[in-house]
Amino acid sequence: MDDRRKDPVMTDSGRSLEGRVALVTGGSRGIGKAISMAMAEAGADVMVNFVSNESTAEATAEEIRALGRKALTRQADVADLEAVKAMVGAAVEGLGKVDILVCNAGIIRRDSHIHEADLEEFREVIENHVIGAFNCVQAVLPNMRELTRGDIHLIGSTNAKMLPMGLTSYNVAKAGIEVMGRVLSKEEQGHGIRVNVIAPTTTETDMATGLLKRYGFSSFREVDPYLPLGRIAQPRDTGNLCAFLASEAGGHISGQVIYVDASQDRKPTQEFFSSASQRSGI
Repeated sequence: MDDRRKDPVMTDSGRSLEGRVALVTGGSRGIGKAISMAMAEAGADVMVNFVSNESTAEATAEEIRALGRKALTRQADVADLEAVKAMVGAAVEGLGKVDILVCNAGIIRRDSHIHEADLEEFREVIENHVIGAFNCVQAVLPNMRELTRGDIHLIGSTNAKMLPMGLTSYNVAKAGIEVMGRVLSKEEQGHGIRVNVIAPTTTETDMATGLLKRYGFSSFREVDPYLPLGRIAQPRDTGNLCAFLASEAGGHISGQVIYVDASQDRKPTQEFFSSASQRSGI
């Protein structure tokens, strides 16, 4: 039987990705770091991509090495195809292959409605998210297609469904990521490559701190009581799902958009924070 068709084998979670190599873009902090660590804890070696903060990336790599896994860091702007190709080449040379790709790198520009949006800022966000993912996928596929199995995770957002106003470029970019993931899953299924889009809701990261403060909250703990399951999403909620989907336990899942939001009410994020602020009397 072709190895790609074997029944999944449930393995110890600490070894479920043993022998695998993950490249995580934007992998040194926030959700990206949680993904990098979850991959390493499940047994994978990891290349941690970063754009500007080398010390943070190296600190994450040291945490991975402390788990007994190999880790490399690489500076690259994902919107730069040549830089991405060089990064993938370095990962293959240093770690042997790339059979898990997580396209997590992203930027956000706030408070721009379509009629007033700056074209260059709009283009920058689209290039970072959509063109960036496109570049990473193109760069890894030649190597990944030669392997028994590959996994590609594109990090989307619940914004593609909730469509909060004032985040036009980000909403459009994340919607594009969803379509790209669905198309790619069909194109690559014959090569044993699973492709899924993982779409977290507002998560407790530095990026979300500005939104928190805008509505008068001093900590995420003040918001927790107003959220499903009594807490805001954590970076590891997304990281753990990434590791599961790349394991044999998740081996029959492809072409999906999975929302990590605890079935949160489909209100735009800013509207939710505003209503929670009013309810809390802040």
